[in-house]
Amino acid sequence: MKWIFLPALLMCMTSCAVDPQLLNGAWRVSGYYQNGQNVAATLDSVRLEFQPDKTYEFNSIGYYRESGTFRTSGNYLFLTDTTAGEPKERALKILFLTKDTLKIVMQRDSLEQVLFFTKL
Repeated sequence: MKWIFLPALLMCMTSCAVDPQLLNGAWRVSGYYQNGQNVAATLDSVRLEFQPDKTYEFNSIGYYRESGTFRTSGNYLFLTDTTAGEPKERALKILFLTKDTLKIVMQRDSLEQVLFFTKL
């Protein structure tokens, strides 16, 4: 039985990892959910852009901007904002990633936030 379980586990570990090449490019938010509820907000200005040199830039509603470095591990995306006084790393879980669709989940305070992105 363990000979069947081990290969299946190894296959899942490799297939569950994110291909960081798919992140490269500019992304626009197409949906935003908080604690499972659709949030009605103007999302036109919310953008996330990843560069091949492992840097990112995020623009949100209003004048909020951040940029810095990113890395992936398994199905997690780690963003380090270097525009703040002291750089802080934030972990986001990638739920789904293809060449034109990105779905992430994150915790902010006690709220679960899910964002859907489409590639520009």
